[in-house]
Order: sequence, then structure tokens, then C-alpha cells
Amino acid sequence: MTDYDDLFAETAPDGSVFAEKRALDPLRPPETIRGRDEHQHAIAELLNGVTEGYLPPTVTIHGPPGTGKTVTTRRVCQEFAARHDDVAVEYVNLKECRSLFSAAREIHLELTGETVGAYEGLDGAFAGIWAALDEYPEWTVLLLDEIDHIKQDANYDPSEFLYRLLRGEGKLKRDIQLSAWLISNELLEVDLRLDSRVESAMSDEAVFFGPYQHSDLERVVGPQLDAAFRDETLPAAVREYGISEAARRWGDARKTLRLFRRAGEAATERELPAVTRECIDANLEATDAEDVKQKLLNLPFNHFMVIASTTLGKDEDTGEIYQPVTTNQIAMRMQSDDLPEDVHLSDRAIREVIRDLLTMGLVETWIESRGRDGRVKQIETTFDPQWIRDILGRYLQNTPHLELETLLNDK
Repeated sequence: MTDYDDLFAETAPDGSVFAEKRALDPLRPPETIRGRDEHQHAIAELLNGVTEGYLPPTVTIHGPPGTGKTVTTRRVCQEFAARHDDVAVEYVNLKECRSLFSAAREIHLELTGETVGAYEGLDGAFAGIWAALDEYPEWTVLLLDEIDHIKQDANYDPSEFLYRLLRGEGKLKRDIQLSAWLISNELLEVDLRLDSRVESAMSDEAVFFGPYQHSDLERVVGPQLDAAFRDETLPAAVREYGISEAARRWGDARKTLRLFRRAGEAATERELPAVTRECIDANLEATDAEDVKQKLLNLPFNHFMVIASTTLGKDEDTGEIYQPVTTNQIAMRMQSDDLPEDVHLSDRAIREVIRDLLTMGLVETWIESRGRDGRVKQIETTFDPQWIRDILGRYLQNTPHLELETLLNDK
């Protein structure tokens, strides 16, 4: 035997509770859409507008992560297009797009199979988009996932991008029947701040995907749990407890699958014959932390800096992070002479960012009366503030302000 034979033998799972662990992959599309009958009906009604010669210019699909927005919308739209020769459906995920040009380039690539050079700019990207759609069937449904990741950049703003998509000259000249379906985890106005031109061009059609309730969550994840675990390794009482806790805390199918995967791994590591309630409990916070940290990593720079500013004060003896903080304390940090001027935020901008963070569920605020000193707004995170410090280095690696890491850690 070689050293690698020994290595692989030592690390091979022994007595695993899993039969098919990949069944718990949250990105694996289900064979059947469960728990979203009303939503499928609403989407089908909108699509059937083509029989009357109409599709809304936009449809907003929104709701928290893990609630089936993307998989349900894609499945219904694709099944409809398969039954109607005059309808085409295209799907573009904008999650990795860091500028509006990169978003237009992704759409162009999906429609044409070709990339757009940076020298062609947004004008060149849209010219190619309209030329491609001119060859499409009469109706095109364009699914734009993670639309809330489009942020204002130095050259364009989201309103300009969406106005071109909805009312672009090339689109109108060719009479292209395009329906843009905007899939978002957040309310679009949180990050995009759309102007009146775009709002008037958009329709008011929307489908909201709320968190799964217990019965629906059981329907959604039940088949995956049945496939993933060996017989009698996931007792009924433990399964019920895990689903109940997941429904109460999140209503998120993806997080529920990750919870059970982690719990199963814990049971195997401890050489238990079955998953226990303790295995579930031990991984609830870990699943929460993973989700919140990912949400923090996806924040725009200003939003991340403001929420990071709530974690800068520490008790020298215990190392505990001071919270809550006031808006004035955040302003002092965001307007510090130690920061480059181009990242300074005005008091008004800070208030707007805090409002956004409140909408996202990342902070909570309240007004505290201090007698003669007046009233002050208090802010604290809705999660362990240490999680921000845990991912600080990872976030700043993707920004042009790496020197801020020392400032944030030392204050």
C-alpha cells in the first residue's frame, strides 16, 4: 500500500448515515415543483396573455432566498414555451455582474453566444441584443435572476440600464415583444433606486414568494430527505423537529437541506447510528452564520462599510463588540480623515443606507431619549456582530480599498 492508500482508507466514511448525500444539494433542481401551486398558477396566467396578444413589459418575482422563486419561474416559463412556438424563454443570472456593462454583456452572450468588447460599451451591447432578438419568435420572456446585484457604477446607473431594456430605440424600431422578468431577493428600490421614467415603463405585475410554512416545507424537502438518508438513520421525531425549526426560523428550503446535511455529517463524525436532535441544534447557528455571511459579502461597498462601522468598538478586557451604536458614531467613522475622501458618506447617505439595511433585516433601530441631550437613533445588528469581522478580509479582497482593513480592525 502507498501513503495515498492509507490516506484514503483513513478518510473514508465508516458507518455513514447517508445513502445518497447529493440529494441534499440545494442547487439540484427537483423533478417536481412542490408547495408553490398558487405561484405556478399566477405565472401561467401571465404567460397566457400571449393568446390575447399581450405580455407585460416587466414582471417582478421577489421574495426571500430559498423560497423557490427561480426554479418555479424557470420551470413554468420553459414548459409554456415548449408548448408555444411563438414564445422563447432565456435565462440570465446576474449574480456575478459587478457593473451594468457586464450585465448587458451577459445578456448579449446568452442571446448570441458571443462576447461584447469593452470598447463597444453599453451601446454596442444593446445593439447586439436587439439584433439577436429580431430573429427570435414573436414573444420573448427574458428571465433576469439576481437583478438586485446590479449596482450603480461610474458610467451608468440602473435606471438607464433598465430604461434601455424596456424602451430602447432598437427595441421600439424593430417592434420587439420583450417581457423582462426581474427575479430578486430584495425589493428592487433597495439598491436600484429607479427613477420615474423606468417606473412608468414597468408594469405592476408581481409574484411574491413568501417563506415556506411547515407543511409546504415538508412537501418540498421531504423527498430529498427520503433519498439522502439510510433507513432508520433519520428518526421521524428528529426529522419533524428539524423541519419545524427550519420553518420557524427561515422558511428557506435551501437552508433546510444544508441543515440536514450538516446534521448528518455531525452524526457520522460522532459515529452515531442515527441523526439526533442534538445534531440538529448544533448546526442551526452554523447554518444561520453561513447564510448571513454570504449576504454580507454581497452587500454594496457603502452598505458594508456602514454595517462594519457598527462593530468597531471593543471592550479591551473581554473583547466583546460594543453595540448598539448611534448614527453619530457611524458618521464619525465614515467621515474620518483616516478614510479616503471618495468613500466618505454624508449624514443623509448614511441614513439611507441604514434604512436599506433595516429593510434587508440586517440591523434593527430604535430611538432612545436622553433627557436634556435629546433623542438619538440606536443601531445594532440582528446577528452576532463578530460574523462581520470574520468575513472582513474576504470582502475587502474584492474592493479597491484594501488599506481599510487595518483601520477597521484597529479601531
